[in-house]
Amino acid sequence: MMRGGNSMIVSAGALIMAVTVALSPSSVFGEGGARRDVVRQAAESTGAERAAPSSLSKHATIMSRDGQVVRKGSNGWTCMPDDPGSPGTDSICMNEPWLNFMDAMKHKKKPTYTQVGIAYMLQGDRPVSNTDPYATEPNPGDDWVDKIGAHIMVLMPDVEMLKNLPTDSKNGGPWIMWAGTPYAHLMIPIDSYPSP
Repeated sequence: MMRGGNSMIVSAGALIMAVTVALSPSSVFGEGGARRDVVRQAAESTGAERAAPSSLSKHATIMSRDGQVVRKGSNGWTCMPDDPGSPGTDSICMNEPWLNFMDAMKHKKKPTYTQVGIAYMLQGDRPVSNTDPYATEPNPGDDWVDKIGAHIMVLMPDVEMLKNLPTDSKNGGPWIMWAGTPYAHLMIPIDSYPSP
């Protein structure tokens, strides 16, 4: 009887070894998929947090560029990492009106925010037209914003309040981007722009 029990233990041990070999880490994690996701999310969080002062970004919600919440925040701000598919570094931290603004732009509709919107882009931005929100490359005579450094962007619920401010991005100070459109907003350079 004891001999039969030992053979059962040996058989069970062989079965465990067979299952362990069959379920190698690469098959369980999809060639490192789980680890890759953790590393990617950590990199997204760090990159997103760099868009604003750490006193703000360390308590903000971190959202991936595809809209997935990576980390839930507690202060009403949302930070997104750089879009690797675009030139430049365009990580951003914003309050709720900017989320409304970005959704409206994505769906080509008029924003409906009713409060002042503030967004930080302390790592810079992608190249963009100063006049056409949907331009993907400079057109002849266009005021193209390229190599802008750290800046803050401000939304006003009443865009008429922005009408007497400069619209020339190269004026050396704040200016209105996308003037005359529902997406008009105030750009406030922190780094010199254009660069000296």
